[in-house]
Amino acid sequence: MKKIFYYTDVLPFLSRGEDAIDKLIINLEMFHEAADSIRLIWHPWSGTEKYMENNDFLLLDKYRGIVKAYREAGWGELDENDSFSAVVEVLHGCDCYYGDMSDLIYEAQNVGLPVMLQNVDAR
Repeated sequence: MKKIFYYTDVLPFLSRGEDAIDKLIINLEMFHEAADSIRLIWHPWSGTEKYMENNDFLLLDKYRGIVKAYREAGWGELDENDSFSAVVEVLHGCDCYYGDMSDLIYEAQNVGLPVMLQNVDAR
C-alpha cells in the first residue's frame, strides 16, 4: 500500500475561503475512495486553527468538522506533530508529497519523493 503525505497550509484557507474548503473535501473524498490501495497521512500545518481564529475565519467550524470527521473515520492518519523534525520523519516514511507549498517539499525532493502541488482551482 502506498502512503501519501498530504500537507495543507493555512494561507489557501484564509485567501480562498470556501474554494479551499471545497478542495479539501474533494481531496479527502478522492483519497477515501482509494483507501484500499493508498494510505493518506494528512498533515495540516500545526498553527492552522489558531490562525483561523485570529483572522476570524468564517469557515472555522466547517474546517474543524472536516478534521473531526477525518480523525474519527479511521481510513487515514492525521499527523498532528508540531515539530518540524517529527513531521519530516513522517514524510520520509511516505511514498510521495501532495499539497500546498512548504519547506517540506525540499525535504521530500532531497530523498527522491515525487512532489505534486495542490491547485485549489483544479476540480
